[in-house]
Amino acid sequence: MYAQNEQVHIASWPSFSVYRGAANALGIEVNNAASQIYAVEGQCFVVAPCATVSQDMLDTLCGDDATKRQLLLAGGGAARIYAPDGQLMHAPLPETEEGLVYADIDLGMISLAKAAADPAGHYSRPDVTRLLLNKTPGDRVMLRTSKSIGDLETGDDQSVVAQRSDLTEATPQRRAA
Repeated sequence: MYAQNEQVHIASWPSFSVYRGAANALGIEVNNAASQIYAVEGQCFVVAPCATVSQDMLDTLCGDDATKRQLLLAGGGAARIYAPDGQLMHAPLPETEEGLVYADIDLGMISLAKAAADPAGHYSRPDVTRLLLNKTPGDRVMLRTSKSIGDLETGDDQSVVAQRSDLTEATPQRRAA
């Protein structure tokens, strides 16, 4: 998405109150760090709304089940808006408080961020690295019989994406190997 010159990215998160203390990767710190890094790497604004879990929700979802209540806690809200340079653009809400965060964005900040680092722009190297996307539905294991991507040279006009007729399905014996 960086190469598509995204200006505003929406990174919608569920509540970070599930598995708290047991799965750090599902926590506030890691996921907000991911949103902040996305803003810096993509030189775009990141709006990251996040759900909260209220006491009423806990009562409805967990009832009197002690195990469920250990896995799901109240709170978990951590809505954030990050600028293209990674700065937080508002005062954060407490994680147990439902509310709105808002910020005025100046799209001119994107140009300043791109001057510092622009992975898809002025110093990207499409002659060295490129992403090829084949949107044709296909099988997971295929044997390729056409020219491989590694054999192509810069400036080749031939299509890198193999057509279905260029691919043959791997036999069950080959899949197991």
